[in-house]
Amino acid sequence: MSESELAVIKPEALKTYIWLQCFDGSIQQVEEEVAMFCPMICREIVKNGTGSSKNHAIALPERVNPTSLSLILDYCRFHQVAGRSNKERKSFDEKFVRIETERLCELTSAADSLQLKPLVDLTSRALARIIEGKTPEEIRDIFHLPDDLTEEEKLEPLKNINDDPRIRLLNRLYAKKRKELQERHQRQKLKGVQVQKEQKDERSLDELLCFINGDGGGKATKSKKKNKRRKDHAKNPPKADSEPLNANPDVQDDVEYPFEDADLDDGLDPAMKEELDREVEDFARRLNSVWNESHIGGNGSVQRFPGFNHR
Repeated sequence: MSESELAVIKPEALKTYIWLQCFDGSIQQVEEEVAMFCPMICREIVKNGTGSSKNHAIALPERVNPTSLSLILDYCRFHQVAGRSNKERKSFDEKFVRIETERLCELTSAADSLQLKPLVDLTSRALARIIEGKTPEEIRDIFHLPDDLTEEEKLEPLKNINDDPRIRLLNRLYAKKRKELQERHQRQKLKGVQVQKEQKDERSLDELLCFINGDGGGKATKSKKKNKRRKDHAKNPPKADSEPLNANPDVQDDVEYPFEDADLDDGLDPAMKEELDREVEDFARRLNSVWNESHIGGNGSVQRFPGFNHR
């Protein structure tokens, strides 16, 4: 090819290209001189001879996505050109890192995977300026980090290599807060023990009676007890050799019985009430018979059974 023909050929036609493949499978064609600016890609080209065709593209690390790769190539295109002044490079770098924080983090990770140290330093300084003066909570919000630290871990003393008075003051504050936190935990622990030892029963008296007696209420229990006493009196009448009672009807009206009809009828089942009435009537007939036969004194006075004495 003559020199005149070479002059007509565009400079782009003389460039050599290589192929790069991201982790998601996308493939990009890049100028070799630009890609060689990244040490990791340069090593793959020189040692392994890959990237010369689309079928033998250089596989990039997982952290290098297409967006980050495009930014890295822009950085390489600018800085691989010789003859640029430091002022131009500094101005370019300042504008280059003015991107969203999330994308800046991705760019830092991708540059580190490609071993592009100048770009790693540039993005790291930009991230340092973002978190400067921020609290740990604010930093977690900026980078969307989970708060997995305990209260004690958050109050751990900071390293003070240069004996900074501000860090000393902050560590004193942390020490005071740690002490307060320990005292609070101790009080809560003691309070929990006291609550376990002295559990206050909020139940009412009726509820406690129901729980103790295992039935529906204290009133029914009272009736059951009275019914039991009545049955005992009906089944175990006073013996003939006990003290004689006065058979005078006028005196019998003054005798106090250990129960009242109103209490006996309270809460009784109708069938049980009929049975008790029959037993009472039978007991009354036998008692009257005993009184008429042998329990009237010789002087005409009426003697009483011990079970029917006044209370």
